[in-house]
Amino acid sequence: MTEQAVAFDYAETGTGPAVLFLPGSFGTGTGWKAVMGYLGDGYRVVTTSLLGYGATPDVRPDGNATMAQQVGLIDRIIDRIGTPPHVVAHSYGGLSAIVHALTGRHRPVSLLLVEANPLGLLRASGDLKHYGMFESMTGLYFADFARGDAEAARHVIDFYGGAGTFDSMPPKVRSYIVATTAANVRDWSSGIPFEPSKETLQSIDVPTTVVRGGSTHPAMRRIAELLHDSIPASRLVTIEGGSHFLPSSHPAEIAELVRLQVDGSLVR
Repeated sequence: MTEQAVAFDYAETGTGPAVLFLPGSFGTGTGWKAVMGYLGDGYRVVTTSLLGYGATPDVRPDGNATMAQQVGLIDRIIDRIGTPPHVVAHSYGGLSAIVHALTGRHRPVSLLLVEANPLGLLRASGDLKHYGMFESMTGLYFADFARGDAEAARHVIDFYGGAGTFDSMPPKVRSYIVATTAANVRDWSSGIPFEPSKETLQSIDVPTTVVRGGSTHPAMRRIAELLHDSIPASRLVTIEGGSHFLPSSHPAEIAELVRLQVDGSLVR
C-alpha cells in the first residue's frame, strides 16, 4: 500500500466479538446501518469503505488488474481493530473478503458472504454460459464509460437489481453512483482476473455462510452454489424474495445470520 492509503473510513461501536462489515461497490459503511439496527448490542461493530468510496482514497491505477491493494487495505483495517474479526461482506466486498482470506496477513474468524461476486469462479469452473452474462454486461458498461456516458453504471445496477432499478433509486444515490463510477470500473478490472480453482477455495478453513437472494440474477445464484461446493466449512442460505441488495432490502434476515454466525450456532 502507498502512503495515500494510510487514511481510510473507520467507525466502531459497541463491545464484544469484533465484526467487520465490508460494503460492496458504490457503498460505504452507512450501507450497513439497517442491519446494525437489527443486530442489537453485544458486538464490537466496525464499518469501513473500500478503495475509492467514502473517505477511503483509491490508490489503484486505471487498468489495474490485481486485488493486492484491496487486500492490503483490509489487513490495515484489521491491524487497527487489533484482533481477528468475523467478516461480513456484500457483493464486491465479498469478493474482496474471499481474496483476503486466501492471501491476506490476517485470518478472519468467520466469513458471511452476502451475494459475493467472484465472477471468475464461473470461468474457472467451465460455466461459460453464466460467465458470458457478466461479459455481455461489462462490455456494454465499459464501452459506455469510455465514451463518457455519465450514467454508464446503469448497466451494473440493472444487471443485479433488474431493469429499472437504477432509475428507481433516490437522486442522491444515483448521484453517488455516477460520482464513483471510475472506482467501480477499477473494481471490475481488479476482480475479473481472479479465477480461483475449487482446490484453492478449499483452503478457506473458517466457518463460512454463503448468502444469496432467491430472486437474484441466475449468474449470481450459480456463483453462490460454486462457493458453497468449494469452501469446506460453508453453509448456503437463500433469502426468498431477495435479490442482490440484501443488506438494504432484508436487513433483519442478514442481522439474524450475523448473530448465528458469530454465536457459532449455525448447523452445517
